[in-house]
Amino acid sequence: MKNRFSLLTATVLLMAFQLAHSQVFDQLFEQGVMRIDLVFSGTAEETSYALTGVKKEQFYSGPHSRLVDPFDYGDHKFVVKDKASGEIIFSQSYCTLFREWQTTEESQTLRRAYPHVLRFPWPLASVVVEIHDRNGEGAFILSWSATFDPASIYTDPGSPYQFETVDLEINGSAEEKVDILFLAEGYTADEMDKFIDDARRSAGYIFSEEPFKSNRKKFNIRALKSTSLDSGTDIPGDSIWKNTVINSSFYTFGIERYMTTMDYKSVCDVAACAPYDQIYILVNTDKYGGGGIYNHYSISAADNLQSRAVVIHEFGHAFGGLADEYFNSAVAYNDYFPLEVEPWNPNLTTLVDFASKWKPMMSEGVPVPTPAEEAYIEVVGVYEGGGYVAKGVFRPMIDCRMHTNGAVFCPVCSKALKKMMARVTGL
Repeated sequence: MKNRFSLLTATVLLMAFQLAHSQVFDQLFEQGVMRIDLVFSGTAEETSYALTGVKKEQFYSGPHSRLVDPFDYGDHKFVVKDKASGEIIFSQSYCTLFREWQTTEESQTLRRAYPHVLRFPWPLASVVVEIHDRNGEGAFILSWSATFDPASIYTDPGSPYQFETVDLEINGSAEEKVDILFLAEGYTADEMDKFIDDARRSAGYIFSEEPFKSNRKKFNIRALKSTSLDSGTDIPGDSIWKNTVINSSFYTFGIERYMTTMDYKSVCDVAACAPYDQIYILVNTDKYGGGGIYNHYSISAADNLQSRAVVIHEFGHAFGGLADEYFNSAVAYNDYFPLEVEPWNPNLTTLVDFASKWKPMMSEGVPVPTPAEEAYIEVVGVYEGGGYVAKGVFRPMIDCRMHTNGAVFCPVCSKALKKMMARVTGL
């Protein structure tokens, strides 16, 4: 009887908590999404933003509680403030391909422009939207702001596409789950059955591994039949060019395996057809490659022999903000993790502020740094090498899913992923 009473009490308290937060949400927002389209441009040393338009999308799938991002992650964050009170009513941290480009050699001599999109629940009153970019010292600084009055904005409520959505697995309402949306890239209309099979298989890869396996009920999975005129994707190094719906390509920044799309506006145009928290772009190719950008998108090949490992690894980037822990593969970046600054990623440290990372998870007596020896193979420690460099950046385990394709997520990465699940589901 006591256990039944305790369960009933907990259920009532949870319902009251959810109702209270829904009431707060309803006082600030209505159904739909305010989408702000911008272009940002710059060089290695400078970034500027320009507004290109405002749209009203149909689907907001985020939580109705925890509207302010609790994590100090990402290279950027945007903040939405109620204009009348100045109160922060929404925020989101994220990364972009543009910021990655700013660490390449090309950015030293060339100015580039990238499309940029911000999305948040449609506000009931005027709001001030601010973009904060992380500077070289690791601090967020205000880079752009503008005021938006929802009553006086001309917005197109429609989507440029009317692609069909297939529910692969629905475990609850969108605001209470992590909603993964697979987009078809490089699939023609005649290849949509293949895409659905590929999306099911790719989702199966993610949920074959912890911590996702035991938390599967916290996710919804959908697939969007976004058709392309051509099959496949661009491979510039082989002079292969395809007409696809979101303009994906290998050889990003000159790295053959790095497959991305620089056309984030088209990504969001396509994804507007369905609810989502995480976009996964599935590319109809058997060539090895992919990419994952925190709170931006994941992308990978559907048919490569290593697709399982790549799908899981890239989702770790995009969903959990996890950094690459390897240091022996070619990349295009220069000093991506400055040694005098503590990385924001939960799975790397430069020891500048290690107390804020996984230090509490270490057992007493484990040396810092920790030698990569057999005696420590299953031990959470501080192992040198990560973030694309062999010296000065440290990772939590000798091996991990973010280090090599053959491992699983280490305890530090698993904890970070579980925290993100709690943040997105609002529980």
